[in-house]
Amino acid sequence: MIFKNVMIFILSLITVWIVVAFFCYKGFFTNIEIGQIQLGDCRDFTTQDGVIFDTGAQSSYISSNNIGFPIFLFPVSVNDGEGNNKILPMYFTQYFEVNDKVKIKNFAYFSGPINNQFEAIIGMNVLSKLNMLFLSPQNTLDIKSFDFKPQIPSSATILQYKDRISPKVTLRLDNEVIDDILIDTGFDGDLSIDEHYIEKLKSNHSCDSMISTNKTLFHTQTVKNITFSELYINKRLYKNIHVVQLKGRLLGSKFLKRFDRVFWDSKNLTVYMWNENEEY
Repeated sequence: MIFKNVMIFILSLITVWIVVAFFCYKGFFTNIEIGQIQLGDCRDFTTQDGVIFDTGAQSSYISSNNIGFPIFLFPVSVNDGEGNNKILPMYFTQYFEVNDKVKIKNFAYFSGPINNQFEAIIGMNVLSKLNMLFLSPQNTLDIKSFDFKPQIPSSATILQYKDRISPKVTLRLDNEVIDDILIDTGFDGDLSIDEHYIEKLKSNHSCDSMISTNKTLFHTQTVKNITFSELYINKRLYKNIHVVQLKGRLLGSKFLKRFDRVFWDSKNLTVYMWNENEEY
């Protein structure tokens, strides 16, 4: 009888731990303070102290595991977007501060060796719970509540997605409709698409090609980088669009930073982008 009671007690503890860990992982306890963050000189959304706000990452990452009394949850498989996986430990922390301005509380993150030397990656498990306003002239990212919405002009470019932590959209490049393009503020180019579509675009446009390197979370790879002097994206003409040939389809921060304002409306799964003039 005693053995049976002990086993029931142990199983109850395990069940409670699984439920708590699941709630932590899904971000039910997560919140973030409203504030303005100064970004650094990188083309992506990285702060001056090496924290990247990465809409292309479903989970968050912290290089140091000595903050906010971390609690181990479970091991997770982390994918770098190019088919490379690693098993890394997932933790829960009560507190993390960005730029001494904005505090993130009660969120899950993974830690361990990765290829990129970031202090931290704030992924969509956190970013999906807030609205963001990027101001290009000031190079700042304003963290806003779900209730905030700025005045948006009718000329704004609008992108909508369905999956809260994987913001994939459909784009029309010239006459080619391409689905499942991930809006990725951790990617510092304009676009990344596969060779099939690149060859179709090259047949209609003058372009320059070069070989460069691209860092994923776990590897460095050689890629083809194509610059189109002009390209229609969702029927609007853009100049000097840089396209990287990768497996993953991405719309990067370089494209978003062509606009004076970018408002990320997580509440309504919509991204608005606009300029004070019509130059892109």
